[in-house]
Amino acid sequence: MNKLGGNAERPTMEMVAALAGVSKITVSRALRGSDLVRPEVRERVAQVARQVGYRVNVAARSLRTRRSRTIAVVIEQLDRDDRPIADPLLLSMIGGLLEALTPADYAMILTTNEHFVAASAMGADGVVMLGEGEGAHRLAQIEGFGLPTVAWGEPVSGVKVPVVGSANHSGGRLAAEHLVASGRSRLLFLGDDQHPEVAARLAGCREVLASSAAMLAAALPCAFTAEAGAAAVAAALDAGTSFDAIFAASDFIAAGACDELNARGLEVPKDVAVVGFDDAPIASSHRPPLSSIRQDGAAAGRTLGQTIIGLVEGTADRTSHQLPVELVVRESSGG
Repeated sequence: MNKLGGNAERPTMEMVAALAGVSKITVSRALRGSDLVRPEVRERVAQVARQVGYRVNVAARSLRTRRSRTIAVVIEQLDRDDRPIADPLLLSMIGGLLEALTPADYAMILTTNEHFVAASAMGADGVVMLGEGEGAHRLAQIEGFGLPTVAWGEPVSGVKVPVVGSANHSGGRLAAEHLVASGRSRLLFLGDDQHPEVAARLAGCREVLASSAAMLAAALPCAFTAEAGAAAVAAALDAGTSFDAIFAASDFIAAGACDELNARGLEVPKDVAVVGFDDAPIASSHRPPLSSIRQDGAAAGRTLGQTIIGLVEGTADRTSHQLPVELVVRESSGG
C-alpha cells in the first residue's frame, strides 16, 4: 500500500503528475528545482511526491540522458603545501555549491586536480575548479577534458573557461587607498602574483600608488599561509627594506606578518599598518584584529553552482561573473 492508502503499486511520475494536476515534464522539472516551474507548483509536486513515496530513479534516468547527475568540484592543489585545504573561504564556497546543486538534483564529487586527472574526469557531467594554479596552468589542464567547466578565480587571456571571481583589482585598490589615506607611504605587498587573482590585487594596489605620493617598497612572493607571511616579513626586515604598511593577499599571510612584526619589536598598527584579504574568521579573532577585503564565499559557491548547472543543461552561456568586495577596517590598520 502506498502512503496515500491505495494499492501496493509502485508510485510513478505519472501518478504524481495526475495527483498534482500537472504534466510529467512539469513533475520532472519541479523535482529538479527548475526555475521553469513556479515555486508554488514546485512545492505542490514535491508534497505529492513525498506523500506517495515517489523517488526519482537516478540509474534509469542516467541511462536515458547519458548523464551521471554529478559535478566534480576540483580543488587546485599544488605540489607544495601553500594553500590550506581547510581554508574558511574554500569551505564556505563548498557550502554555497551544495545550496545550488542539491535542489537541482546534482551530486557533488569533491577532489583535487591530481585525482581528477588520474581518474580521467570521474564520469562527471561538469567541473567546478576552485583555483586556477600558477599562470592558470591547472585550469588549462582541466579544460582539456572538454567538459562543461567553470572556475573560481580571475579571467585569464587564452583560457576560454568562464570564471566566477571577486573584484580582485577593486579589492587591491580599496586596500591601497585605505593605507595611503591613513598616511602610509611605503607599502609591502605579500603574495604570489603567479596566481591570477593575486596578480589582479597587486595591479589594483599599484594603480593607486601610481597616482599618489606613496610607493611600493617591495612585492614578495608568498604562499597562502601564516608561516609564509612571517617568513616574508622576516626576509624583508633582514634585507633592510623600509616599509610602514603591508597589503597581504590573504588573511593567513597577514596574520603571520603581524606575528613576525611583533616578534621583532614592531607595533601593529603604530609602526606598520596591515590589511589582509578574504575577511576569514582569523581576521576578527587575531590580535590585533585584521583589516581585510571581504569576499562572500557562500555567494561565490552559489554562483558557481548555478553557472555549471546552466552549462551542463545548455541554458547558460560562457559569461564570467564578478562579485563585489568591501573593505572591513579593524585595528591592524589603525581602524
